[in-house]
Amino acid sequence: MKQKELRLAIVFFGGVSLAVYQHGINREILNLVRASKLYHRDDRETDSTLLSLHAHYPDEPEQSTGDIYYRFLEAVGQQLDLRVLVDVVSGASAGAMNGVALSRALAHDLSLAPLTDMWLAEADIAELLDPEARAKRWSKWMFWPLVGPLLSRLKREGLIIGQVNAEMRERASLFLRSRWFKPPLDGRRLAALILDGLTVMERPVAGGDSLLPPGTQLDLLVTVTDFRGLDRSIFIHDPPIVTEREHRRPLHFQLNRDKGGHLRSDFDLDSVPSLAFAARASASYPGAFPPAQIREMDDLLATRHRPWPARARFIKHNFGGYSAQRKDPEDAVLVDGSILDNKPIMATLEAIRAQSAFREVDRRLIFIDPHSQLDKPAPGTGVPGFFATLRGALSDLPRTDPTYKELADVGRYNKQVRRLKQAIFYARPQVEKLIDQDTEGKFRGKFTIHDLRHWRLHSANALTATPIVFDSYMRTMVLEALDFVVELIVGACGFPRESAATHHLQEAVELWAAKHEILLADSYWNRPAKDVNENVDLPAFAQLVINFGVVYKKRRLNFVLHEINDLYGSAGSPASCVTADDDLDLINIQIHKLIDAMSMYDNTDFLSEQAVAMCRKLFMPITAGPTVDIEQFVAGQDADLTGLVRRLGIECDLAAKNDAADGLLSSPLLQSLEPHCRAAILTGYLGYFYWDVLLHPVVSALALEAGPIEEILVDRISPDDALSLAPPGNTRVLLGGTFAGFGGFLNRATRENDYLWGRLHAVDRLFDILASTLPVAIRVKIDFQALKKEGFERVIEEEAKRLKLIPDLVSQIRASIAAL
Repeated sequence: MKQKELRLAIVFFGGVSLAVYQHGINREILNLVRASKLYHRDDRETDSTLLSLHAHYPDEPEQSTGDIYYRFLEAVGQQLDLRVLVDVVSGASAGAMNGVALSRALAHDLSLAPLTDMWLAEADIAELLDPEARAKRWSKWMFWPLVGPLLSRLKREGLIIGQVNAEMRERASLFLRSRWFKPPLDGRRLAALILDGLTVMERPVAGGDSLLPPGTQLDLLVTVTDFRGLDRSIFIHDPPIVTEREHRRPLHFQLNRDKGGHLRSDFDLDSVPSLAFAARASASYPGAFPPAQIREMDDLLATRHRPWPARARFIKHNFGGYSAQRKDPEDAVLVDGSILDNKPIMATLEAIRAQSAFREVDRRLIFIDPHSQLDKPAPGTGVPGFFATLRGALSDLPRTDPTYKELADVGRYNKQVRRLKQAIFYARPQVEKLIDQDTEGKFRGKFTIHDLRHWRLHSANALTATPIVFDSYMRTMVLEALDFVVELIVGACGFPRESAATHHLQEAVELWAAKHEILLADSYWNRPAKDVNENVDLPAFAQLVINFGVVYKKRRLNFVLHEINDLYGSAGSPASCVTADDDLDLINIQIHKLIDAMSMYDNTDFLSEQAVAMCRKLFMPITAGPTVDIEQFVAGQDADLTGLVRRLGIECDLAAKNDAADGLLSSPLLQSLEPHCRAAILTGYLGYFYWDVLLHPVVSALALEAGPIEEILVDRISPDDALSLAPPGNTRVLLGGTFAGFGGFLNRATRENDYLWGRLHAVDRLFDILASTLPVAIRVKIDFQALKKEGFERVIEEEAKRLKLIPDLVSQIRASIAAL
């Protein structure tokens, strides 16, 4: 049966108190991924347990929305094996808190239910005020009589939606009469709430569970603003180096689950203080909360006698630039991530491109925007006044700046991917013909691994008929391999990537390569080996590509995956291999293993101590002074540099990765495929020199060097998109966006309202997204309206017992559901 992955990358925008709406959405995302895990569990066929999410997850009610998602997967599973997972999460400000919580739940299969009561009870002004800032009984007493009229005025102007009750008046009075000109809210209290919430998620016996399947990874990106920033070197013409200050700082957490199921995690209990600190820092709303510093978390943990085992790893991974500039990470002052990156879409795209899938993948970027268009004021026609202009420039415009550029970039990216696929489609017959000629048609019959190796090594020679193409292409390949050599030495020496030392190192390696006729100034085309059977038969420049062309090798294998995925096709397609789906799956998995094996080159941990010592001994002297004579350095260290490159090539052993690919693609598994399917795969592999010449400029521009060629479709979950239960008229359903985004902190009823709509909107939109990933032939057989209705009913039944302050809304929603 054909397999497909729906991979979700979730982006949480900042929303202040509307974070409780995002928490409601999180509950449904988690239920969907849990249902997918249960559906794909190994013992599903033999497990006689009547399936319900509650049977496997006691934190869920006996009638859970997860059961509806499971039934959907069962219905689809008659024709398509669909797996749903989340592998990238990012968030800013209040959205970062939800991103951290969701990521921890996904990483270790934990519950979000304990956080619901925390959000409803403790996301309150009375709980968050700093004790030293809290208004006393007679503080600013002259404001008492003004609070009621102020709230009434704000309600008349549409800045407050819903009932102005006694609790709201009390909280507004408390807030307005508390400390001015210093942040009134308690950053340490916020850190403690997040720390407690993430801790209470822990299960007594986790058993190493994760919602990420074996062989996958989860990336979490949390945006913060580094108030003081770090110096960055920029290389220009004159002066050669200028320094600029960078304040944008993404904090990165990752879970890796290897094929055996073993977890390497930044989301375990040891890392909870790291996650809590990241969320606290990102949510440091200017003027409301004080900035965050690492020592604040140290002090909080000390008062609780609680360790921070992952502290050193967290600081090394996210604050390495401080050490490089001889600064103490504890002195970093971090403020709200929304100041510079309220909508971290571009950072999410970079993380997506580092992911790989084991089968056909439908890649979605889902951004969760809690703000309705109705919340946004009309642009107006008059000239803004002094204070309106100042506030807009310093706060409102940077925070509410639309995602136009980022989403437009995604649109252009997808357009280029579609054109790239068209180019592949139209060029495929011609490349296959060239490979047919080059192998004398032998690749269509039986062949050995030695035949395949000879054809692969010899394939580049065909390009010598067009020297202008061959020369420019080979120079590109050599430079790409030299870049990897530089990366290895930079990693071994610990140089910052944008430092002067790295810049000089790059110059030295390229000068050495030119001296040894590897990076040629004249022609490559008249130097190919005429009869090539082994790597040693290749000229020096080609051997360098063999030894260090890791990016090229990943690119080639990803292209082979692209060709395999095209072979699944649709039933009846002349290009499909419908009868060989199981064999294609096995080849697909094996190629992914080859790609995963090259992940060892993502850092320098694989290098021996001797190799690292050689790198440091040779290149650390270039950091001694402000200027370096690179030509003199290379001339004096030529023998040592040659020996180092040789040593690095042996330790990388990339030639063995080629041998492994040759072995797979000459195995009985591939040779047993239908002839046209076998030819298509081998055309992608043996003919990749042709493909790379055609596609490399676009692939590089799209940053697809190490990832699959796939579109990234964008979906949104917001109050404006979930229309199944939309009230009549142009009515705003979320209340927390009022009072400058702090409305949810003023009374619990507002939080209950927004949380409930979050769950309902998520059910609505998640089924829309699930429907859009299905082929039309399957989609038309499923009653999505009925699934949504049952999902809505289960949310109401579960939450009506908890949400005591909004009985009228619960009754109205029940009536709307019944009318569907």
